[in-house]
Amino acid sequence: MELQRILAKDSRSAMDQVHKLFGQDALVISNKRAKNKTELIVAVDLEDNANEALEDIQIASPSSSKNDIKTTNTTFDEVLDSSVFNDLKSTNDNESSQQIQTHAEKVLTEEAEQQETRQAKEIVSLVKSELSVMRREILLSQQLATWPGIEVVSYKIQPLIKALSETGLSLSLRTLITSVVSEVSSVEDAIIKITEIINANLATQDILTKMSGNHLFAGSPGAGKTMMIAKIARQKASELGEQNVAVVSYRDSRIGAWNQLQLLCGQAGVESYKATTIESLEIILEELSEKSLILIDTCGDDALAMNDLKIKKVHLNKHLIVSSDASEASIARFVKQNNTQWSSVLLSRYNQDIDVWPIINALINKSVPLSIANEDGNIMTPLKQLNTIDLVSANIQNMQLSLV
Repeated sequence: MELQRILAKDSRSAMDQVHKLFGQDALVISNKRAKNKTELIVAVDLEDNANEALEDIQIASPSSSKNDIKTTNTTFDEVLDSSVFNDLKSTNDNESSQQIQTHAEKVLTEEAEQQETRQAKEIVSLVKSELSVMRREILLSQQLATWPGIEVVSYKIQPLIKALSETGLSLSLRTLITSVVSEVSSVEDAIIKITEIINANLATQDILTKMSGNHLFAGSPGAGKTMMIAKIARQKASELGEQNVAVVSYRDSRIGAWNQLQLLCGQAGVESYKATTIESLEIILEELSEKSLILIDTCGDDALAMNDLKIKKVHLNKHLIVSSDASEASIARFVKQNNTQWSSVLLSRYNQDIDVWPIINALINKSVPLSIANEDGNIMTPLKQLNTIDLVSANIQNMQLSLV
């Protein structure tokens, strides 16, 4: 295993060179700007032909050209002496390799313990939210015990109302819909009424068209934040220019998370940066202030502590990313955070076969709009702009199919 250093004019050119020299499986362990160029440090098992290719490039690359890619062999000891492994260097220059290994193992153990703690807190919080929703539904059902319910609507519409009762639609919303559709006599008119009710109470917003400035994305672990951010970065880079878009990873200590973000940013052609503290995040944002768009990826537990992100000199637009199959309680516990002003909610893993009634329940009559959705894990697939009519139509169609 050796470490190779790649210099190129931008991230995309550097990643193209990495893939050409070392293949798609090459591991990028560092991505940063150096002297107005992108510097990648790659860990590879070099074959003879790869070494020859590197030598050819070194000979053929004129030092006077700004756009040529420079590749140099770097030994492991040299990289240890560079800034890449500053966090592993001891104040004692004579620290042995055994001490370094012990330190690395300690860091990995601490990160694993922190991740387990975060997951436990997520589970406890989710259970509390689910119980709160259940208590609210039980209380409302008791209050509506004497209400005639489905009997007030036409017999033609009753199958639709029964189907609604089997979805994740809340009792309060079902009650409102039942009351409104009691005025019509056909299923078609009932669907129009249902769509009008939800459209009037569920906001949507196009955030991509004029997106600029600093945007922070939060959500539960595994919600699909990193892929969503990479897709936004690729799409906006094609509009604004790759040099005008950057991605920052904030406090995400999960094993492999930083490497994944680097690879996706390389595919999107944008620069990636890492901030471990609020102070370092503020410094990075100030240094990147000339860029048109900065996207900030966070770890899962930051979604419940957005009020800690108080950067005096920079305004942050905060977005919540949730999976399309998330429960109402898991969404509501984020949306109800009083100190967090969410700009929008984004859906990951979206397709029209998924029941999104729980999402409608959580966001209806709230000031937080739905914006965009990610439908797959391919970074080249464009994001989908959400609208209420499509959401309701797809869900009602799924219900009707289940009744056939």
